[in-house]
Formats: sequence, structure tokens, C-alpha cells
Amino acid sequence: MSQPYQIEELSALVEASAKAGDEGKQHHCQHRTDCMKMIELVLDGEATPEQFEHIRKNIGKCLPCEHGFALEKSIKDALLLRLERKDVPPTLLDSIRTRVAKL
Repeated sequence: MSQPYQIEELSALVEASAKAGDEGKQHHCQHRTDCMKMIELVLDGEATPEQFEHIRKNIGKCLPCEHGFALEKSIKDALLLRLERKDVPPTLLDSIRTRVAKL
């Protein structure tokens, strides 16, 4: 599972890479869908060590992945600032789980 310090490490890599410019970086990602899924897992704290390492190694070499990480992190950060965490009544939670299980 990804840890907050790992996400900050990737953020620092993206920031440094962006300052370095686009020279020598891929402008097309052959595995865009898979990479974006891994980026989402990293940001959600659900990535395996292997997935995190793949993104860490790739982030400074691939512009679409670099931009995708920055965008997804910005969206997640904005949502965290705007959303208020509220407790859900246990009966409502049980009802939702039951309905989802029937799908």
C-alpha cells in the first residue's frame, strides 16, 4: 500500500521533472490506461510496492504520466479540501451494501 510520504516523493519528482522541461521525455504513453490505473491506486494508497515503483521509475520519463499524476493529485487534493467528512448511519450503510451485493 502506498504511504503518504511516497505520494509526496512522487509529487516532488513531478515538480522537479516539470522544471527540467520536456526534452528527452516520451510524448506518448503506450500503456496509458494501465499507468493511469496505477497512478490512481498510488494516490488512493492502494498500490502494491511494485506498482508504486513502476510509477516512480516512469514519472520523469513520460509526459502523459507526469501530467496525469499532477492532474489526478490536484483533483484529489481539491476534493479533500471541499468535502466534509460525515458519519453515515449504520442502517443506511447496511442498506447500500445489500443493494450493491444484489447487482
